[in-house]
Amino acid sequence: MPGNRCGHDPCCPALTPARPIRKGKGGLPRILSLAAERAKAWYFHPGKCKPLQSHPHRKTRSERREACQIVIETILSHLDLASLCLGTPTIDAGFIDIDMRTIVRDSGIGQRRCERAIALLKEAGFMKVQQPRAINDHGDYVGLRAIRVVTSLFFEFLGLGPMLQRERARATAKLQRRAMKAQRKLTDLMHRMTKGLRNSFTFKPQRSRADQEKRDEETRRWNMACAKYMIADLDPDECRRRTNAELGLPADYSPGRHA
Repeated sequence: MPGNRCGHDPCCPALTPARPIRKGKGGLPRILSLAAERAKAWYFHPGKCKPLQSHPHRKTRSERREACQIVIETILSHLDLASLCLGTPTIDAGFIDIDMRTIVRDSGIGQRRCERAIALLKEAGFMKVQQPRAINDHGDYVGLRAIRVVTSLFFEFLGLGPMLQRERARATAKLQRRAMKAQRKLTDLMHRMTKGLRNSFTFKPQRSRADQEKRDEETRRWNMACAKYMIADLDPDECRRRTNAELGLPADYSPGRHA
């Protein structure tokens, strides 16, 4: 098998990962696919990017240059332009970094080739990798998911420095709009919940038609009985007391109060 037993063919290199950058409508920002396209020139003309040459006086092996191109497009497909970190910013869980397993899966090449390509990009100053650590419940230090950052130098070598500044500002503004929208949704949700709770305490069940007709008839009888005492020129409280006594109702009964 040519290419150091990794499937590489120097005459027909495979420079596209298993999962290429999404383009067009619904795809990723144009700067990412443009950077991947321009970087492919480094495979055919290694001298155009001296930092990627592992030795100053000879070319890097073609299979390593191929892996580097595949990994470059893979990491660009996961790049958050606002922070230049590999991962996805979320409102609820914060920033979710991608792991090496994702890079290997999306690139379609072996993990060792991915690791060597990332090491080459780090040596060139195009990437930075930090391995955070934390203390577990047993008091031991454990490694967390690595934080991988693509430096602005990578885009500057491709002549995309000014475009990167514009795209980063646009991505940052988009994140801010998402955060504000999420905050408005939360505020609206709390308002709806508060309103719903308030309504639940003041809710009055809808009466049936028969119950309403019965209540209307009782009110009519009460008004007719009360009218007799009002004609007799009695005060309102005495009219109500006598009407309730006549109809066998509580002394403080009033149709309007018990409606």
